[in-house]
Amino acid sequence: MQTALLHNGNAVNTKEYDESIHGSRLFCIDKNCQAPLIYVGKSSTMNAHFKTTGKGDSRHVKGCGFYERLDILESVNKTKEYQTQMSDSLSETIIRLSMNRIDPDYQSKTIERETKEEKNEEKKVKLKNETETPQSISSVKGVVKLLTEYEPDLLATILINVGNGRKIPISELIVNQQDAHHLLWLDRTLPKVGYFVYGLIDRVIKREKVMYINFKKEDDVPFTIVIFQEYWKEFSYTEEDLVGQHALVYGHLRKNEYEGNQKTEMLIKGDKYLEKFKTKKQLNNINTTKEDE
Repeated sequence: MQTALLHNGNAVNTKEYDESIHGSRLFCIDKNCQAPLIYVGKSSTMNAHFKTTGKGDSRHVKGCGFYERLDILESVNKTKEYQTQMSDSLSETIIRLSMNRIDPDYQSKTIERETKEEKNEEKKVKLKNETETPQSISSVKGVVKLLTEYEPDLLATILINVGNGRKIPISELIVNQQDAHHLLWLDRTLPKVGYFVYGLIDRVIKREKVMYINFKKEDDVPFTIVIFQEYWKEFSYTEEDLVGQHALVYGHLRKNEYEGNQKTEMLIKGDKYLEKFKTKKQLNNINTTKEDE
């Protein structure tokens, strides 16, 4: 853990922690846990961090964001919880949103240089207790990697630089289909900003000039990904690849109202706009199947 709660309820991170100033009473930031923590200083093999001792009450409880490794859905929920809970006392980590290189229509004299720089950033692999986050997000795959390799207290410090001086908490840009729908139809979306929306793919419908990828309805809220024929050459996923899979997709939300039904859609231009991922339930089922074989 890189963040702990002090006895006064304020949050402190490892970079600023000083026992003579902050005291030694440290607790887990998860409101359902708040297990006592200790501070471990930086060594030649490990960065500074907070941790439980594993003795007495100093253990994370089930449901805490640090009890076990989180899948993407759990990571997003916990990140949002911590950002909401401690918005005034968390430190800030700024990451630039730069999704131009996944757009097949994007042309720039500097695209080759940008691509090399962004690929190098995304190749950074998290080491044990690593605290360095990438400087930019340039692909959906990069977002999935971020959510699966970093703990929720570090994710909760992230603000996404979406341009024009606007910096948005990461949990406001990565949303489920219900939240995406409500933001759009209540006219609360951020202007000219793309969103990352996750859900379970239920079916794929291919017409003569357009393909529809439908998420399974949640709370009777539909969500449809739309790909026009001119971009099919950029999309390699088949129906068999997608149906029954959880996916994170990036793009701008748009309204579609037909016969009084309000639907939320997202136009994409290729498979780089969509990344599949496994939930903990799916991973457990895979492991159980392997054990039975």
